[in-house]
Amino acid sequence: MKVFAHGFMALAAFVIVLPILVVCASALNGGRSMLFPPQDPTLTRFAEFFLHEPVWRNALVNSVIIAFGSAALAVLIAWPVAYGVWKRRSAASKLLAGLGAMPFALPPIVFGVGLGFMWGFSGGLGEIWSGVISHAVLFMALPLVTISIGLQSIDRAHLDAAATMGATPAATFRTIILPQMVPYTLSGFFFALVLSFNEFIVMFFVSASGYATVTLQIFNSLRNGFTPTMAVAAITFIVVSVIVFSAVARFGDLPRLMGADPSRK
Repeated sequence: MKVFAHGFMALAAFVIVLPILVVCASALNGGRSMLFPPQDPTLTRFAEFFLHEPVWRNALVNSVIIAFGSAALAVLIAWPVAYGVWKRRSAASKLLAGLGAMPFALPPIVFGVGLGFMWGFSGGLGEIWSGVISHAVLFMALPLVTISIGLQSIDRAHLDAAATMGATPAATFRTIILPQMVPYTLSGFFFALVLSFNEFIVMFFVSASGYATVTLQIFNSLRNGFTPTMAVAAITFIVVSVIVFSAVARFGDLPRLMGADPSRK
């Protein structure tokens, strides 16, 4: 049974890694066609993507702006909502948290069409700032969950001890709650960031061809066939995801974020 389990895990790893290796090798093609094995291997396509091609460079800048901006905004919105649920436990706060998480539960195309109509009527269609807000609303559920998990992990005895010693609510928040919440807040930020960086459907409707992110530029470039530069974009997605999730695993409480109960040994 153990041999079968190890064999299955090895097969799963092979199936996951093989397409990644093919994409990475295809980015080295010297020509304009995505071939495997690569012909005339070169790093020219990487230079084009990051430096020399304005279309790809601008798309990368747009993706970075939207990803970081929306992740930061999502955390700023999620914090008071999660804190209100944890502090008051009222029906209104729970309803607000449910409404905040709802966009993430909707099919992306439904949410994207709705945002497209809304921004079209309000004048934000095709603007970078509307993309930031759209992704912040879409991915607010992620920091909402991580921050809520972090707040629930705080030992109430520490809060009672602070109150007994005469600490004000503001001092308790600053010295006890906030320091313990840094890993959970950063985890929510990074989760929202990496999903925003990779998201396509909602951004397709919100951008309205006014600008392009990397995902949209890949779609637009498909008209000319598969090119090695698209493979470079895919490698960028992989590297960003690996770095972000590695940071979450290193500095965040990953077992608790994945649903593990630390009280069970």
